[in-house]
Amino acid sequence: MAVINPRQLEAFYKVMKTGSVTEAANMMNVTQPAVSRLIKDFEFALNLPLFERDSRQLEPRQEALALYREVERIYLGMEHVTHIADNIRQEKNRVLRLGVAPGLSQIFADMVLPRLLLRYPDISVVMDVESTASITDMVLNRQYDIGIISGLPGNKALRAEKIHLAHAVAVVAKNHALATKPVVSLADLTAYRVLLPGRQTILREVIQRAITAQGIFFRQMLETSMKHCCDLAANQVGVAIVDAITARHASERVTVLPLNPAIEVGYFSISHPKSGKSALCDEIISLLVQAINQG
Repeated sequence: MAVINPRQLEAFYKVMKTGSVTEAANMMNVTQPAVSRLIKDFEFALNLPLFERDSRQLEPRQEALALYREVERIYLGMEHVTHIADNIRQEKNRVLRLGVAPGLSQIFADMVLPRLLLRYPDISVVMDVESTASITDMVLNRQYDIGIISGLPGNKALRAEKIHLAHAVAVVAKNHALATKPVVSLADLTAYRVLLPGRQTILREVIQRAITAQGIFFRQMLETSMKHCCDLAANQVGVAIVDAITARHASERVTVLPLNPAIEVGYFSISHPKSGKSALCDEIISLLVQAINQG
């Protein structure tokens, strides 16, 4: 038996579906004689007569009708695969689960998620704002599709990609004594209450190392989220040390000042190594980088 050509199968299917060689030729963007030749070759390959021929058209035999039912299943299956692929491409009916470090939660709410949902209106999103340690555990257990953390993950088995290197800044009320200084040192802060990120954050660990290295002691401290640090600074409670991304969203009643020495912390995306990359997760990272750079 000769080998069946996919183009022959397509010609048979479209002739049977439309009932016309002319219509089949139009659908296939070929000439009518080309379709007739494909049908002949198809019959030869099968060693099975499928049509009765007269001068005007092809009349399907019972063999053709029986074969068409099977071929139709194949094409319906192919159409279903195309439909499924379209849903996957558009991320329809997808539930995206992500964990985001507190320092980036505001930029996600203001810029990343609104833009993502404009592009993928059919997805559902679960976004948790958690510590880096918690996000890392959830990604390891495949409970998040993607995690956005500060600092490198403690587990080297995870796939990690650097997104941004953030710098710590000092945030003070506009009428604060330090507000006119071009640069603030850690030593400058010893006379004031210092507002610091919680101890479970990577930035706090980096700040603590800088404090220890300079032999500085802060007598009065308050620990809370970086957003609340900025809010408290605006209310003249003290001087906040937060990352520059968080400081962008602070009240207009504050002044943001560079710190000396420079205190840096990187933001990374993490995912499970056995979870394939997806266009949706790639889009999140791209939108996040755009949002950070716009600031």
